Amino acid sequence: MSNFLKKIAYFFYFAIMGRQLFCEGLRCRLLKIMLGQELDHLVVRPGVNIFGYKKLTIGRHVSIQHNCLLSCEGGLEIGNYVSIAHGTSIMTTEHSFDDPDMPIKFQPIVPLSVTIGNNVWIGAKATILAGVSIADGTIIAAGAVVVKSIKDPNTIVGGVPAKFIKKRF
Repeated sequence: MSNFLKKIAYFFYFAIMGRQLFCEGLRCRLLKIMLGQELDHLVVRPGVNIFGYKKLTIGRHVSIQHNCLLSCEGGLEIGNYVSIAHGTSIMTTEHSFDDPDMPIKFQPIVPLSVTIGNNVWIGAKATILAGVSIADGTIIAAGAVVVKSIKDPNTIVGGVPAKFIKKRF
């Protein structure tokens, strides 16, 4: 797919992303063009902001609910059967702060990829920070801030910062 077509799709995606009037199917088709991949059973609700889409990979049967922010500049991989609830933020960059003589605002941005495994449920208004991997079968409670990778499958985490709550089974 040509870069020109991808850019046009990106423009139209942002032009309609918050409008309820446009059907969900159009948002999904535009996202398929932008990513250049087949997206089976994708649900993308109004208000989903995607930045750095060239480094985004989405699996099958994924739903991304209203008003989510996906910052993909550092690389974001979303597995199969993933539900991302409304208001969730996923960040793939962070500020460096090593130089004491330079304001943090002007220090370099560090890209760190995020990987979300298969069969994951991310609760409403959760935040996933850069460099995190989330194991298969994980549930992230609403409002949680995930700052470390979740390595054990079928784990429920929650809180700020997110901590182990219990195993699913």
